[in-house]
Amino acid sequence: MNKSGFVRIDALRPNNWYINKAKLESVRSAWRQGQQASLPPVLVTLIYGELSLIDGHARTYAAYENGMTEIFAIFEDLHEIEGSTALYEHIHRAGPDRGIRNIADLKNWIVDPHEYERLWIDYCRAWLLEHEAGHGG
Repeated sequence: MNKSGFVRIDALRPNNWYINKAKLESVRSAWRQGQQASLPPVLVTLIYGELSLIDGHARTYAAYENGMTEIFAIFEDLHEIEGSTALYEHIHRAGPDRGIRNIADLKNWIVDPHEYERLWIDYCRAWLLEHEAGHGG
């Protein structure tokens, strides 16, 4: 895949169930200062035929808050993205069961950095230990 271009924000399924509030505040600051164009593109892939937002949830949420309907993205093949393909697929499958289908659904899941670490990073680590121990994933 490895292309870049604009993608509709409402077409992206978040591959994260929380937004780090400190990161979001930093991105919001860039928007307030008119520096949003200097933010890096978000990372998107296809999972089960749907666009999945792998990296850039705070950037995408801030763009959404500012009335943008599209965001600039790098598109990569899932198997070329660093990290566990199985975890990305799990998050993608499980998101709708948690009420997370698009970036707007993360409105109530913006948490401080400590909570982000506890709720999200620790969840991912535990999932990987449980599901990929010894599988080289």
